[in-house]
Amino acid sequence: MDFINFVKDVDAIEFTTPKESLHLEFKKASWKLPKSIWETISSFSNTDGGLIVLGVDEPTPHHYKIVGVDHPDDVIKELFNDNSNSTVIDKPVIQNSDVKITTFKGKRLIQIKIFPAQFSDKPINAKGKTYMRTDDGDRLATHDQLKYLYAESQDQVDTRLLENFDWDSDLNLEDLSDYRKKLEKLEGADSVSKLDHELLIDIGVLRRDRRSSNRNYKMTEGGLLFFGKFMSIMDRFPRFQLDYTRYAKDGDTDWIDRVSAGDMNYPEMNIYSFYNVVLPRIASNINDKYTQDEELTRGSYVADLRSAAKEALVNCLMHAYYDGTIAIQIEDRPSYWEFTNPGDMRVSRESFLRGQKSEVRNSEIATLFRRIGISEKKASGGPRILRAASRNHLMEPEIEIDSTNKITKIRIWKIDIRTKIDDEMVLDPTEKFIIDYAIQKSKFSFSQMFKDMNDKFGSNSTVRKRFNHLLDEKLLVSEGNGKSTVYKLEKTSEQEQVDRIMRLKNMEKNL
Repeated sequence: MDFINFVKDVDAIEFTTPKESLHLEFKKASWKLPKSIWETISSFSNTDGGLIVLGVDEPTPHHYKIVGVDHPDDVIKELFNDNSNSTVIDKPVIQNSDVKITTFKGKRLIQIKIFPAQFSDKPINAKGKTYMRTDDGDRLATHDQLKYLYAESQDQVDTRLLENFDWDSDLNLEDLSDYRKKLEKLEGADSVSKLDHELLIDIGVLRRDRRSSNRNYKMTEGGLLFFGKFMSIMDRFPRFQLDYTRYAKDGDTDWIDRVSAGDMNYPEMNIYSFYNVVLPRIASNINDKYTQDEELTRGSYVADLRSAAKEALVNCLMHAYYDGTIAIQIEDRPSYWEFTNPGDMRVSRESFLRGQKSEVRNSEIATLFRRIGISEKKASGGPRILRAASRNHLMEPEIEIDSTNKITKIRIWKIDIRTKIDDEMVLDPTEKFIIDYAIQKSKFSFSQMFKDMNDKFGSNSTVRKRFNHLLDEKLLVSEGNGKSTVYKLEKTSEQEQVDRIMRLKNMEKNL
């Protein structure tokens, strides 16, 4: 969150907006640091970060008054002294550049940015207690939240060894046999171990326990999740659930197809069998409905969407926190797919989409997918999802991260900008051509567009009337004046962000 510009964003001693939220906290601090500030610093560090503003009172709920800080230098000195005191906060989390003194209407305020801590540094404790940010308040972390934070501090979550699990009784050997065939096809039959026990050691499902004197081989948690029998998985992960549902319409609540781990149709489902059953269903539900005239053919639409959906499915399964409180859920609707998994992203949204960095939560599951060519070690999933949307002029992919409840949602749209406009307002054939033309051209002049119409839609004045209607509805915007005026589609801030990331990706590729 950026520092607040009080002149621009507030402009009054008493105000109601901006108000305290998941990322904003106001506190009084006339001459010393408020004691509760470290609870907020802990909660922001353990969730999604935020901004603390000292010198603001809250006389009544959601009504704020700027009272100022009388001795800001002394307060900041105290802040940094405590920031370096491990009995106050586990680790220093504030840098000099994170603190700013603001003067507004004669009152001085201190603004402090708190960034989310790296997953390996969490939890950040304040005076021995762990706090989480919920709505506009700081709350003591629950048992499940603490368990998640401590699990996240490990680099390799699913390589932990299990006690009292046996590969021949707890794994689905039919799935292992199917995996072997794919591995032999990829690597050659002679290079793949013939015995199941040796194959499991080779692919990392069984690993030697080097902490024990007998150094026996034990099963990894990732291996159990990937190949395990459903009830065996439930013995270790009692909340394990994988769900895929397809709907006939976007707004429907009743599904027309469902794949659910553990139900009567899939009694022994694990990650591997779920992937094999669900991927063909996802791929089959893509209609190549955008093939139009010679100038507006989208030949790559189906292939691009299949690739994007596959990447999202694998990403969902590799990065899920399987001790979480919710199921992995995949909704397949006519206009979009939505992939939901427990666990927040270990990298930023932009880093995911650009493929700058990969921080895999479950390295064993990722390795098992990679051995048979389903995933790649390089962070390529995000760029493929982004490229599918950009190449086919689809609505931008949406990534929602709930840092409080530790949930990630990725929505991939199957529809383009024009289809979304059709849903919201009725377009006549002339307007549909104009929108399609704008989708294909980043910028264009009216005269060139009218020329490319080849007199299919009437006179210049007739087309101009429909064109002005789209301008009035703010579906098109203009740039420049007079003969140099050009037009383009109005874009949301999210779409502009996608375009910016794509430009950066192209620059990186050229370099």
